[in-house]
Amino acid sequence: MDAWDAVFSGFGMTAYFREVAEAEQTAVKIREYSHGLVPGLFQTEGYVRAINEIAKPEAPQSSFDHIVKARQHRQQVLEQAHPPALMLLLDEVVLLRRFRDPQVMKDQISRLIDMSRLPRVKIQVVPIATEGHAGLGGSFTLIEVPDSHPFVYVESQETGVSLKQQEVVASYERIFADLGSSALPVPASRSRMEEIRGSIT
Repeated sequence: MDAWDAVFSGFGMTAYFREVAEAEQTAVKIREYSHGLVPGLFQTEGYVRAINEIAKPEAPQSSFDHIVKARQHRQQVLEQAHPPALMLLLDEVVLLRRFRDPQVMKDQISRLIDMSRLPRVKIQVVPIATEGHAGLGGSFTLIEVPDSHPFVYVESQETGVSLKQQEVVASYERIFADLGSSALPVPASRSRMEEIRGSIT
């Protein structure tokens, strides 16, 4: 059993996501827009547990250990000598979400702020006041791996799909570019995250 087989066992990771998780490990660039949750590569352990407790309230606490392990396994790509360039456009509403334990979101925003200072990571906040922006259709991830065309991954509540048709990928690339033009610049995004973190009580 290899490392991926281990994290895919039990509750670790859904089978439809395996291609994406493996592609992350060799990717040269990952561009992601999220309007619901902080993406997996950026999640803290506390955040992982909180969102899964909400999604699966009947599941035993021990089952979440597998999910945490899977997230942490994916995040090891950030510790490589040459990690992928990460570009995250985060809808402001994600930062405004609250959990029963206020510390969950405080820690998660701190993690985002710290990551935003890494040389190959760029995080921008799309203000909630942005009118009718292109990301209202949903979250998505664009992944570029060596010697292959980029592909886009789109996830819903219960499943996900990788789309590889070049015209479809090009459409998502245009959406990402449009969203980037609506987002706050990196320094202003960091300041906004610090402001939101400071408002959590």
